[in-house]
Amino acid sequence: MGLKYDVISPFVGTIERILFRSGDRVQEGESLFTLVDGRKSIDIFSPVTGYVDAVEVEKGDHVIEGMILASIVLSNDETNTIEGQAVLS
Repeated sequence: MGLKYDVISPFVGTIERILFRSGDRVQEGESLFTLVDGRKSIDIFSPVTGYVDAVEVEKGDHVIEGMILASIVLSNDETNTIEGQAVLS
């Protein structure tokens, strides 16, 4: 298994849309969720390219700031690339 990244809620709100399922491959910067708080609607983007390991919320769930919404795992190829860049930096 590769490195695991959590997708975190930036504010209190309600999950309006979920644009993927567990096991799906996602790209860095791809929209994963739409979160609304009554005044604003914001898309939550993937922090990395990898595979969705777990989805912790469902449409309509109320979330708080800092809550884990999903986890994304890098594949071995992507993990090796990141580790290689870290060594070279």
